[in-house]
Amino acid sequence: MKLLTRTVRNYILFSALLLLVSTPLFHFSIQGLFVHKMDQELLSHKDEFHELLPLLQTESDFEFFSKMNDELVLKESDDFIKSDTFLTESVYDEQESEVHPYRILRTGVVIRGKPYTLQIQESMVTTVELISAIVAIQVGIIGLLLAGFVIINRKLSSTVWQPFYTLLGRLKKYQIDRDNTIDLPPSSTDEFSDLGETISHLVKRNHEVYQNQKEFTENASHELQTPLAICRSKLELLAQTRELTQEQADLVVDLLAATNRIARLNKDLLLLSRIENRQFIEMEKIDLGAVVRNCLESYGKQEEEKGLTVKLSLNGESRIRANRVLLEVLINNVISNAFRHTPVGGTVTIEGRNLELFVNNSGEPLEHSEKIFHRFHRESRSTQGSGLGLSIVRKICEVGGYGVSYNYASSMHQLRISFVDEIGA
Repeated sequence: MKLLTRTVRNYILFSALLLLVSTPLFHFSIQGLFVHKMDQELLSHKDEFHELLPLLQTESDFEFFSKMNDELVLKESDDFIKSDTFLTESVYDEQESEVHPYRILRTGVVIRGKPYTLQIQESMVTTVELISAIVAIQVGIIGLLLAGFVIINRKLSSTVWQPFYTLLGRLKKYQIDRDNTIDLPPSSTDEFSDLGETISHLVKRNHEVYQNQKEFTENASHELQTPLAICRSKLELLAQTRELTQEQADLVVDLLAATNRIARLNKDLLLLSRIENRQFIEMEKIDLGAVVRNCLESYGKQEEEKGLTVKLSLNGESRIRANRVLLEVLINNVISNAFRHTPVGGTVTIEGRNLELFVNNSGEPLEHSEKIFHRFHRESRSTQGSGLGLSIVRKICEVGGYGVSYNYASSMHQLRISFVDEIGA
Protein backbone atom coordinates (compact mmCIF):
# COMPACT_ATOMS: atom_id res chain seq x y z
CA MET A 1 0.00 0.00 0.00
CA LYS A 2 1.30 3.43 -0.94
CA LEU A 3 2.22 5.93 1.77
CA LEU A 4 -0.32 8.52 0.58
CA THR A 5 -3.08 5.91 0.38
CA ARG A 6 -2.29 4.71 3.89
CA THR A 7 -2.33 8.29 5.22
CA VAL A 8 -5.56 9.25 3.45
CA ARG A 9 -7.22 6.02 4.58
CA ASN A 10 -6.38 6.75 8.21
CA TYR A 11 -7.70 10.29 7.92
CA ILE A 12 -10.91 9.08 6.26
CA LEU A 13 -11.46 6.44 8.94
CA PHE A 14 -10.88 9.03 11.67
CA SER A 15 -13.24 11.51 9.99
CA ALA A 16 -15.94 8.85 9.55
CA LEU A 17 -15.59 7.79 13.19
CA LEU A 18 -15.71 11.42 14.28
CA LEU A 19 -18.86 11.95 12.19
CA LEU A 20 -20.58 8.88 13.68
CA VAL A 21 -19.72 9.85 17.24
CA SER A 22 -20.20 13.61 17.03
CA THR A 23 -23.55 13.58 15.20
CA PRO A 24 -25.61 11.97 18.01
CA LEU A 25 -23.67 13.92 20.66
CA PHE A 26 -24.34 17.16 18.78
CA HIS A 27 -28.01 16.22 18.35
CA PHE A 28 -28.59 15.50 22.04
CA SER A 29 -26.60 18.55 23.10
CA ILE A 30 -28.69 20.87 20.90
CA GLN A 31 -31.85 19.11 22.02
CA GLY A 32 -30.88 19.58 25.67
CA LEU A 33 -30.26 23.28 25.12
CA PHE A 34 -33.64 23.77 23.44
CA VAL A 35 -35.46 21.77 26.12
CA HIS A 36 -33.79 23.83 28.83
CA LYS A 37 -34.85 27.00 27.02
CA MET A 38 -38.44 25.76 26.75
CA ASP A 39 -38.45 24.87 30.46
CA GLN A 40 -37.42 28.44 31.24
CA GLU A 41 -40.27 29.74 29.07
CA LEU A 42 -42.74 27.43 30.81
CA LEU A 43 -41.61 28.75 34.18
CA SER A 44 -42.01 32.28 32.83
CA HIS A 45 -45.61 31.47 31.80
CA LYS A 46 -46.19 30.09 35.29
CA ASP A 47 -44.97 33.35 36.85
CA GLU A 48 -47.21 35.34 34.49
CA PHE A 49 -50.19 33.21 35.56
CA HIS A 50 -49.48 33.88 39.23
CA GLU A 51 -49.32 37.61 38.47
CA LEU A 52 -52.72 37.46 36.74
CA LEU A 53 -54.29 35.20 39.35
CA PRO A 54 -55.54 38.07 41.61
CA LEU A 55 -57.43 39.49 38.63
CA LEU A 56 -59.34 36.27 38.00
CA GLN A 57 -62.22 36.48 40.48
CA THR A 58 -65.13 34.75 38.76
CA GLU A 59 -65.74 31.59 36.76
CA SER A 60 -66.31 33.65 33.64
CA ASP A 61 -62.89 35.21 34.10
CA PHE A 62 -61.30 31.77 34.22
CA GLU A 63 -63.21 30.57 31.15
CA PHE A 64 -62.19 33.66 29.20
CA PHE A 65 -58.56 33.26 30.34
CA SER A 66 -58.52 29.57 29.31
CA LYS A 67 -59.88 30.34 25.84
CA MET A 68 -57.29 33.04 25.31
CA ASN A 69 -54.42 30.82 26.53
CA ASP A 70 -54.75 27.36 25.03
CA GLU A 71 -51.38 26.31 26.44
CA LEU A 72 -52.67 26.69 30.03
CA VAL A 73 -55.05 24.04 31.45
CA LEU A 74 -56.54 24.17 34.97
CA LYS A 75 -57.98 21.09 36.58
CA GLU A 76 -59.27 20.53 40.06
CA SER A 77 -57.12 18.07 41.95
CA ASP A 78 -57.50 16.16 45.17
CA ASP A 79 -53.70 15.89 45.56
CA PHE A 80 -51.84 19.14 45.64
CA ILE A 81 -48.65 19.11 43.54
CA LYS A 82 -45.98 20.70 45.68
CA SER A 83 -43.13 20.80 43.13
CA ASP A 84 -42.89 21.57 39.42
CA THR A 85 -42.79 18.59 37.09
CA PHE A 86 -41.39 18.74 33.55
CA LEU A 87 -42.08 16.02 30.97
CA THR A 88 -42.32 15.45 27.26
CA GLU A 89 -45.47 13.84 25.89
CA SER A 90 -47.01 13.18 22.50
CA VAL A 91 -50.35 14.95 22.15
CA TYR A 92 -52.90 14.55 19.36
CA ASP A 93 -53.46 17.79 17.45
CA GLU A 94 -57.06 17.88 16.24
CA GLN A 95 -56.43 20.74 13.79
CA GLU A 96 -53.59 18.98 11.92
CA SER A 97 -54.77 15.44 12.74
CA GLU A 98 -51.28 14.48 13.83
CA VAL A 99 -49.51 13.54 17.01
CA HIS A 100 -46.99 16.19 18.01
CA PRO A 101 -44.46 16.24 20.85
CA TYR A 102 -45.13 18.75 23.64
CA ARG A 103 -43.06 19.97 26.55
CA ILE A 104 -45.31 20.11 29.63
CA LEU A 105 -45.00 21.77 33.05
CA ARG A 106 -47.34 20.57 35.79
CA THR A 107 -47.57 22.44 39.06
CA GLY A 108 -50.04 22.96 41.86
CA VAL A 109 -51.94 26.20 42.56
CA VAL A 110 -54.57 27.19 45.10
CA ILE A 111 -57.49 29.26 43.82
CA ARG A 112 -60.12 30.47 46.27
CA GLY A 113 -59.05 27.86 48.77
CA LYS A 114 -59.25 24.91 46.33
CA PRO A 115 -56.24 22.92 44.96
CA TYR A 116 -55.82 22.91 41.22
CA THR A 117 -53.33 21.36 38.81
CA LEU A 118 -51.92 23.89 36.40
CA GLN A 119 -50.60 22.36 33.16
CA ILE A 120 -48.61 24.58 30.80
CA GLN A 121 -47.58 23.05 27.47
CA GLU A 122 -45.58 24.17 24.47
CA SER A 123 -45.38 22.43 21.10
CA MET A 124 -41.93 21.05 20.21
CA VAL A 125 -42.61 20.60 16.48
CA THR A 126 -40.68 23.70 15.51
CA THR A 127 -37.89 22.77 17.90
CA VAL A 128 -37.53 19.25 16.47
CA GLU A 129 -37.47 20.57 12.92
CA LEU A 130 -34.88 23.18 13.88
CA ILE A 131 -32.69 20.56 15.60
CA SER A 132 -32.94 18.26 12.56
CA ALA A 133 -31.97 21.12 10.26
CA ILE A 134 -28.96 22.04 12.43
CA VAL A 135 -27.76 18.42 12.60
CA ALA A 136 -28.23 18.02 8.84
CA ILE A 137 -26.19 21.16 8.23
CA GLN A 138 -23.44 19.87 10.52
CA VAL A 139 -23.34 16.49 8.75
CA GLY A 140 -23.26 18.24 5.39
CA ILE A 141 -20.38 20.51 6.44
CA ILE A 142 -18.34 17.55 7.76
CA GLY A 143 -19.11 15.61 4.59
CA LEU A 144 -17.93 18.51 2.45
CA LEU A 145 -14.78 18.83 4.57
CA LEU A 146 -14.10 15.11 4.13
CA ALA A 147 -14.65 15.26 0.37
CA GLY A 148 -12.47 18.37 0.12
CA PHE A 149 -9.76 16.62 2.13
CA VAL A 150 -9.74 13.66 -0.26
CA ILE A 151 -9.65 15.94 -3.32
CA ILE A 152 -6.81 18.03 -1.85
CA ASN A 153 -4.77 14.92 -1.05
CA ARG A 154 -5.26 13.58 -4.56
CA LYS A 155 -4.11 16.92 -5.90
CA LEU A 156 -1.07 16.82 -3.63
CA SER A 157 -0.23 13.32 -4.83
CA SER A 158 0.04 14.57 -8.40
CA THR A 159 2.03 17.71 -7.57
CA VAL A 160 3.93 17.58 -4.28
CA TRP A 161 4.65 13.81 -4.45
CA GLN A 162 5.37 13.69 -8.18
CA PRO A 163 9.15 14.27 -7.76
CA PHE A 164 9.27 11.35 -5.33
CA TYR A 165 7.58 8.96 -7.78
CA THR A 166 9.84 10.21 -10.59
CA LEU A 167 12.90 9.61 -8.38
CA LEU A 168 11.65 6.12 -7.52
CA GLY A 169 11.10 5.26 -11.18
CA ARG A 170 14.59 6.36 -12.17
CA LEU A 171 16.12 4.40 -9.31
CA LYS A 172 14.37 1.25 -10.58
CA LYS A 173 15.92 1.76 -14.02
CA TYR A 174 19.39 2.54 -12.66
CA GLN A 175 22.13 0.01 -13.52
CA ILE A 176 25.28 0.29 -11.49
CA ASP A 177 27.52 -1.21 -14.17
CA ARG A 178 26.39 1.26 -16.85
CA ASP A 179 25.37 4.48 -15.12
CA ASN A 180 27.84 6.39 -12.97
CA THR A 181 25.29 9.06 -12.03
CA ILE A 182 21.53 9.34 -11.83
CA ASP A 183 19.56 12.31 -13.15
CA LEU A 184 17.02 13.28 -10.48
CA PRO A 185 14.31 15.92 -10.95
CA PRO A 186 14.46 19.16 -8.92
CA SER A 187 11.87 19.68 -6.23
CA SER A 188 10.66 22.74 -4.34
CA THR A 189 10.03 20.53 -1.30
CA ASP A 190 13.06 20.61 0.99
CA GLU A 191 12.71 16.97 2.07
CA PHE A 192 12.59 15.65 -1.50
CA SER A 193 15.43 17.94 -2.52
CA ASP A 194 17.62 16.61 0.32
CA LEU A 195 16.60 13.06 -0.55
CA GLY A 196 17.61 13.58 -4.20
CA GLU A 197 21.01 14.99 -3.26
CA THR A 198 21.65 12.14 -0.80
CA ILE A 199 20.70 9.50 -3.35
CA SER A 200 22.87 11.13 -6.03
CA HIS A 201 25.85 11.09 -3.66
CA LEU A 202 25.11 7.49 -2.65
CA VAL A 203 24.80 6.35 -6.27
CA LYS A 204 28.06 8.01 -7.21
CA ARG A 205 29.84 6.47 -4.23
CA ASN A 206 28.42 3.00 -4.90
CA HIS A 207 29.46 3.20 -8.54
CA GLU A 208 33.00 4.08 -7.52
CA VAL A 209 33.10 1.17 -5.05
CA TYR A 210 31.69 -1.15 -7.70
CA GLN A 211 34.33 -0.10 -10.20
CA ASN A 212 37.08 -0.55 -7.61
CA GLN A 213 35.87 -4.03 -6.72
CA LYS A 214 35.52 -4.94 -10.36
CA GLU A 215 39.06 -3.78 -11.10
CA PHE A 216 40.36 -5.66 -8.07
CA THR A 217 38.63 -8.84 -9.20
CA GLU A 218 40.00 -8.55 -12.71
CA ASN A 219 43.51 -7.67 -11.51
CA ALA A 220 43.52 -10.45 -8.91
CA SER A 221 42.38 -12.96 -11.51
CA HIS A 222 45.12 -11.91 -13.89
CA GLU A 223 47.91 -11.59 -11.32
CA LEU A 224 47.20 -14.90 -9.58
CA GLN A 225 46.56 -17.01 -12.65
CA THR A 226 49.93 -16.19 -14.21
CA PRO A 227 52.21 -17.33 -11.33
CA LEU A 228 50.00 -20.35 -10.70
CA ALA A 229 50.26 -21.37 -14.35
CA ILE A 230 54.04 -20.94 -14.25
CA CYS A 231 54.32 -22.94 -11.03
CA ARG A 232 52.21 -25.75 -12.44
CA SER A 233 54.22 -25.78 -15.67
CA LYS A 234 57.53 -25.97 -13.75
CA LEU A 235 56.24 -28.77 -11.56
CA GLU A 236 55.11 -30.74 -14.61
CA LEU A 237 58.56 -30.35 -16.15
CA LEU A 238 60.16 -31.36 -12.86
CA ALA A 239 57.96 -34.44 -12.67
CA GLN A 240 59.28 -35.54 -16.08
CA THR A 241 62.91 -35.41 -14.88
CA ARG A 242 64.44 -38.91 -14.80
CA GLU A 243 66.90 -38.23 -11.99
CA LEU A 244 64.11 -37.84 -9.40
CA THR A 245 63.85 -40.40 -6.65
CA GLN A 246 60.51 -41.92 -5.76
CA GLU A 247 60.26 -39.74 -2.69
CA GLN A 248 60.98 -36.61 -4.73
CA ALA A 249 58.46 -37.64 -7.38
CA ASP A 250 55.80 -38.10 -4.72
CA LEU A 251 56.53 -34.61 -3.37
CA VAL A 252 56.26 -33.12 -6.87
CA VAL A 253 52.93 -34.86 -7.40
CA ASP A 254 51.64 -33.52 -4.06
CA LEU A 255 52.83 -30.01 -4.94
CA LEU A 256 51.18 -30.23 -8.36
CA ALA A 257 47.89 -31.35 -6.77
CA ALA A 258 48.08 -28.49 -4.24
CA THR A 259 48.80 -26.00 -7.02
CA ASN A 260 45.81 -27.24 -9.00
CA ARG A 261 43.66 -26.94 -5.89
CA ILE A 262 44.87 -23.37 -5.31
CA ALA A 263 44.04 -22.53 -8.92
CA ARG A 264 40.53 -23.94 -8.52
CA LEU A 265 40.08 -22.18 -5.20
CA ASN A 266 41.20 -18.88 -6.73
CA LYS A 267 38.83 -19.35 -9.62
CA ASP A 268 35.88 -20.14 -7.32
CA LEU A 269 36.59 -17.21 -4.98
CA LEU A 270 36.80 -14.79 -7.89
CA LEU A 271 33.56 -16.21 -9.27
CA LEU A 272 31.82 -15.70 -5.91
CA SER A 273 33.11 -12.13 -5.78
CA ARG A 274 31.83 -11.39 -9.26
CA ILE A 275 28.44 -12.88 -8.44
CA GLU A 276 28.14 -10.84 -5.23
CA ASN A 277 29.08 -7.69 -7.16
CA ARG A 278 26.30 -8.40 -9.70
CA GLN A 279 28.72 -8.48 -12.64
CA PHE A 280 26.60 -11.07 -14.48
CA ILE A 281 23.63 -8.99 -15.59
CA GLU A 282 23.09 -10.09 -19.19
CA MET A 283 19.86 -12.12 -19.29
CA GLU A 284 18.48 -14.29 -22.07
CA LYS A 285 15.96 -17.06 -22.69
CA ILE A 286 17.63 -20.42 -22.11
CA ASP A 287 16.45 -24.00 -22.49
CA LEU A 288 17.13 -25.56 -19.10
CA GLY A 289 17.12 -29.14 -20.44
CA ALA A 290 19.76 -28.35 -23.07
CA VAL A 291 22.09 -26.90 -20.42
CA VAL A 292 21.66 -30.00 -18.22
CA ARG A 293 22.43 -32.36 -21.13
CA ASN A 294 25.54 -30.39 -22.16
CA CYS A 295 26.92 -30.38 -18.62
CA LEU A 296 26.21 -34.07 -18.12
CA GLU A 297 28.19 -35.05 -21.23
CA SER A 298 31.48 -33.97 -19.60
CA TYR A 299 31.08 -36.52 -16.79
CA GLY A 300 31.06 -39.65 -18.97
CA LYS A 301 34.62 -40.63 -17.96
CA GLN A 302 33.89 -40.26 -14.25
CA GLU A 303 30.73 -42.33 -14.72
CA GLU A 304 32.75 -45.18 -16.20
CA GLU A 305 35.59 -45.03 -13.67
CA LYS A 306 33.24 -45.25 -10.66
CA GLY A 307 30.72 -47.58 -12.30
CA LEU A 308 27.85 -45.24 -11.62
CA THR A 309 24.27 -45.67 -12.79
CA VAL A 310 23.10 -42.35 -14.21
CA LYS A 311 19.44 -41.69 -14.98
CA LEU A 312 18.22 -38.58 -16.76
CA SER A 313 14.55 -37.59 -16.99
CA LEU A 314 13.52 -34.23 -18.44
CA ASN A 315 9.82 -33.60 -19.01
CA GLY A 316 9.17 -31.07 -21.76
CA GLU A 317 11.09 -27.94 -22.60
CA SER A 318 11.47 -25.38 -19.82
CA ARG A 319 12.73 -21.98 -20.95
CA ILE A 320 13.85 -19.59 -18.26
CA ARG A 321 15.29 -16.10 -18.25
CA ALA A 322 18.78 -16.30 -16.79
CA ASN A 323 22.42 -15.43 -17.27
CA ARG A 324 23.93 -18.25 -19.33
CA VAL A 325 27.30 -18.23 -17.57
CA LEU A 326 25.74 -18.41 -14.10
CA LEU A 327 23.22 -21.04 -15.14
CA GLU A 328 25.95 -23.28 -16.57
CA VAL A 329 28.06 -22.84 -13.41
CA LEU A 330 25.00 -23.65 -11.28
CA ILE A 331 24.12 -26.85 -13.15
CA ASN A 332 27.76 -27.95 -13.43
CA ASN A 333 28.41 -27.49 -9.69
CA VAL A 334 25.29 -29.42 -8.71
CA ILE A 335 26.09 -32.35 -11.04
CA SER A 336 29.76 -32.27 -10.06
CA ASN A 337 28.83 -32.44 -6.38
CA ALA A 338 26.58 -35.45 -7.01
CA PHE A 339 29.26 -37.38 -9.00
CA ARG A 340 32.03 -36.52 -6.54
CA HIS A 341 30.18 -37.71 -3.44
CA THR A 342 28.50 -40.81 -4.89
CA PRO A 343 30.29 -44.01 -3.82
CA VAL A 344 31.59 -46.53 -6.38
CA GLY A 345 28.70 -48.38 -7.99
CA GLY A 346 26.18 -45.80 -6.74
CA THR A 347 23.30 -44.09 -8.50
CA VAL A 348 22.84 -40.53 -9.77
CA THR A 349 19.42 -39.40 -11.00
CA ILE A 350 18.66 -36.05 -12.60
CA GLU A 351 15.00 -35.17 -13.03
CA GLY A 352 13.41 -32.04 -14.46
CA ARG A 353 9.74 -31.26 -13.85
CA ASN A 354 8.39 -28.00 -15.21
CA LEU A 355 10.67 -25.39 -13.66
CA GLU A 356 12.17 -27.63 -10.96
CA LEU A 357 15.40 -29.61 -11.17
CA PHE A 358 16.10 -32.54 -8.83
CA VAL A 359 19.62 -33.95 -8.59
CA ASN A 360 19.82 -37.12 -6.45
CA ASN A 361 22.77 -39.31 -5.55
CA SER A 362 23.13 -42.32 -3.28
CA GLY A 363 25.32 -42.16 -0.19
CA GLU A 364 25.51 -42.13 3.59
CA PRO A 365 23.72 -39.41 5.56
CA LEU A 366 25.63 -36.24 6.45
CA GLU A 367 26.59 -35.36 10.00
CA HIS A 368 26.11 -31.62 9.49
CA SER A 369 23.55 -31.29 6.70
CA GLU A 370 22.66 -27.77 7.89
CA LYS A 371 26.13 -26.59 6.83
CA ILE A 372 26.00 -28.01 3.33
CA PHE A 373 25.82 -24.54 1.71
CA HIS A 374 28.47 -22.95 3.97
CA ARG A 375 31.77 -21.86 2.48
CA PHE A 376 34.70 -24.28 2.84
CA HIS A 377 32.54 -26.86 4.59
CA ARG A 378 33.36 -30.45 3.60
CA GLU A 379 32.02 -33.58 5.27
CA SER A 380 34.95 -35.66 4.07
CA ARG A 381 38.54 -34.62 3.39
CA SER A 382 39.04 -37.62 1.15
CA THR A 383 37.25 -35.97 -1.78
CA GLN A 384 38.95 -33.30 -3.85
CA GLY A 385 37.19 -29.96 -3.89
CA SER A 386 37.47 -26.37 -2.80
CA GLY A 387 34.47 -26.44 -0.49
CA LEU A 388 32.87 -23.62 -2.45
CA GLY A 389 30.79 -25.49 -5.02
CA LEU A 390 27.47 -25.45 -3.18
CA SER A 391 28.19 -21.99 -1.75
CA ILE A 392 28.37 -20.75 -5.33
CA VAL A 393 25.11 -22.59 -6.08
CA ARG A 394 23.36 -20.85 -3.20
CA LYS A 395 24.72 -17.43 -4.19
CA ILE A 396 23.60 -17.87 -7.82
CA CYS A 397 20.13 -18.83 -6.59
CA GLU A 398 19.99 -15.73 -4.40
CA VAL A 399 20.99 -13.49 -7.29
CA GLY A 400 18.56 -15.14 -9.71
CA GLY A 401 15.69 -15.40 -7.24
CA TYR A 402 15.67 -19.21 -7.41
CA GLY A 403 14.88 -21.62 -4.60
CA VAL A 404 17.41 -24.23 -3.47
CA SER A 405 17.01 -26.89 -0.78
CA TYR A 406 18.63 -30.12 0.43
CA ASN A 407 16.95 -33.29 1.66
CA TYR A 408 18.01 -36.83 2.54
CA ALA A 409 15.61 -39.77 2.33
CA SER A 410 15.80 -43.48 1.42
CA SER A 411 19.63 -43.38 1.29
CA MET A 412 19.50 -40.65 -1.34
CA HIS A 413 20.79 -37.08 -1.17
CA GLN A 414 18.58 -34.63 -3.05
CA LEU A 415 19.27 -31.08 -4.20
CA ARG A 416 16.16 -29.29 -5.43
CA ILE A 417 16.34 -26.07 -7.45
CA SER A 418 13.19 -24.12 -8.32
CA PHE A 419 13.36 -21.73 -11.28
CA VAL A 420 10.52 -19.25 -10.95
CA ASP A 421 11.03 -17.01 -13.97
CA GLU A 422 9.15 -18.89 -16.66
CA ILE A 423 9.11 -17.52 -20.21
CA GLY A 424 7.28 -20.33 -21.97
CA ALA A 425 8.17 -23.32 -24.08
